Amino acid sequence: MSRLIHIAVKDVKTLLRDRAAFLIMLGMPLVLIFILGSALGGVGESENIDIPVAIVSQDNGSEGALFAKAIADVKELESVFNIDVRDDFDTVRSEVERGDLTAALVIPGGFSDALAAGDPVTLEVLQDPGSQLTAGLWAGVARAAAANLSAGQIVRLTVTNLLTEAGVPAGAQQPGGGSPEMTFDAVSVKTVEVEPEKQIALIDYYAAGQTGMFLLFGAMFGAFGFVRERREQTLARVLASPASKFDVVGGKSLGILTVGVAQFFVLFLGTTYLFGVDWGPTPGGIIIVGIAEAFAATGLAMTLSALAKSERAIGGIGPTVIMLFAALGGSMIPVDQMPAWMKPLQSISPVYWALDAFLGLMRGGAMSTVMVSVGALLGIGVVLFGFGLWRLSYE
Repeated sequence: MSRLIHIAVKDVKTLLRDRAAFLIMLGMPLVLIFILGSALGGVGESENIDIPVAIVSQDNGSEGALFAKAIADVKELESVFNIDVRDDFDTVRSEVERGDLTAALVIPGGFSDALAAGDPVTLEVLQDPGSQLTAGLWAGVARAAAANLSAGQIVRLTVTNLLTEAGVPAGAQQPGGGSPEMTFDAVSVKTVEVEPEKQIALIDYYAAGQTGMFLLFGAMFGAFGFVRERREQTLARVLASPASKFDVVGGKSLGILTVGVAQFFVLFLGTTYLFGVDWGPTPGGIIIVGIAEAFAATGLAMTLSALAKSERAIGGIGPTVIMLFAALGGSMIPVDQMPAWMKPLQSISPVYWALDAFLGLMRGGAMSTVMVSVGALLGIGVVLFGFGLWRLSYE
């Protein structure tokens, strides 16, 4: 066992001195995660939409100002609209025309008089033609406010007519006189959250996808070292020593696994603290998945070592196989956007199972929900490792 550990430590030290390997294993995935996440909208996302809109009142009475204030004070609108209550119609219209404001609600002159008389009144919404979708949202708010106000008017007029018919003097119908403060809280709507599946930001998605892919590239460098020693007859001299074949193969496999686990931890911590990637509430589960994929990557390294007779052969076979696994696994394009004929092939890719488990935990799933993926990664590792040992037994 001591010889096995000694061989593993020696291989780890050798790989740590390889600057090119370090660049590909650590530098390249971090750069790609940042570029892909930033370019596709994963960095600096905000929960607030903040659509700039305005309310302008041309009414000389008090009802117009009260109506504008009632809309602006609705807290539910704050996360969507940046509402500015104004009094200069011409300036507001110019800002809508320039696109500085997405839309504006105009309260017309005579608004207070029309409400007092029970006459119909029309509100106007100015819309930026280049922002029809977001402007339409503000128009919907205006219609909802108008419907709320109309309902209040119907109730007020009905009550007034009933009191008049009952002989109540007009001056006694509104104790204290004046208009009450206008509000839209008289009738409320209760919303019930159905807890939709957590949405994964693109920066988080590509952190998981690229980590899964580059763990395989890291293992490929372990295969390089194995083949190099075989070509330079170093491996033969080691086998001629008291070390058994189990010590040699086991030590090299342990070295590759150790480097893979260390690579995962660096990428996990780097993406978390550099880019703010949210790996979910169960970091222990994420680590277990990372170790499981490092094991599968070690199996791939042993298979490459057994199939290739030179570093050039690994340089040709390795990237091709890894890119195939990455493409099938969703490192580049989300799996739900792939054509149907590719889906049966995804199960052969360790990247697919690793990414599936990472995303499940990122969405808040329990460790029990990703055990199938972890089992698949371990199974792939065993199959690849077994095939590599079987091929190497001929030498």
